[in-house]
Amino acid sequence: MGARILDGKSMAADLRAEIAAAVAAMKAATGRAPGLAVVLVGDDPASRSYVAGKGKACAAAGIYSREIDLPA
Repeated sequence: MGARILDGKSMAADLRAEIAAAVAAMKAATGRAPGLAVVLVGDDPASRSYVAGKGKACAAAGIYSREIDLPA
C-alpha cells in the first residue's frame, strides 16, 4: 500500500460540519442541545486560552457551553 497524503484542515472542516448537523438534528428532535461545562480553578492564562477555544468550537457547532470560574 502506498503512502497517502491527508488534508487535515479539510478533514477537520468536514468533521465539524457533520457534528453541527448532528447537533441541529438533536435540537430539532428533543428541543435541547448537548452541552459542555468547564470549571476553571485559579487564573492560568494557558487554561483560559484553551477553554476559550473550546467555547468557540462549541458555538460553531451549536453546542451549549458554560464556564464556571472558581478562585485558587
